[in-house]
Amino acid sequence: MIINEFVQEVHQNAVAHGWWDEERSVAEIFALIHSEWSEALEEARAGKPMAYQVQSYGIVQGRIQTDVLKWFPGQKPEGIGIELLDGCIRIFDYLGKRGVTLKYWDSLEDLIRDTPKTAYKIPFPQLIANLHEKTSISYALLRPADDEDKAIEKRGFVTLLEIVAIACSWIREQGVDAEMLMLKKHEYNKLRPYKHGKKF
Repeated sequence: MIINEFVQEVHQNAVAHGWWDEERSVAEIFALIHSEWSEALEEARAGKPMAYQVQSYGIVQGRIQTDVLKWFPGQKPEGIGIELLDGCIRIFDYLGKRGVTLKYWDSLEDLIRDTPKTAYKIPFPQLIANLHEKTSISYALLRPADDEDKAIEKRGFVTLLEIVAIACSWIREQGVDAEMLMLKKHEYNKLRPYKHGKKF
């Protein structure tokens, strides 16, 4: 995964699916990022695995597939890791919309390489609380202001990248390849209906 290319691919997919047909507020974008962290927590509270798909066919209903290397074609990936990566994908979409180009990280591996263990080797509820906190900090730095300060804006973007690094580092700590999982979710997103029947 070349990060700058992936950021643009994620954003173009969002454009193709109608999510940027109208201008979206910074508040809306960040509220939706927050929602992904909360959904990851709900998956954990429900005892769900890192990644799974539910397949319904014949008389067998609600079968759970937990092998992240084998997927039911066209079925929605779900799970704790998937919800965390949905938040990361929303961040990449926003970076693509803003035309942000990463200059110091070529790959996801570069991005997470120097993430301190203290940022992700923590109890899961604390991880989620920290992701919410950093998302709020980034929102405060990036929301529109009368006197735009490029240094402050840059700090906001860097904070978003720190969030991605922390989420992906935590997923890796659970023994799952975050990059592989993110690419699989992105491939599924390409197949989704226009606006997926939702307003946001």
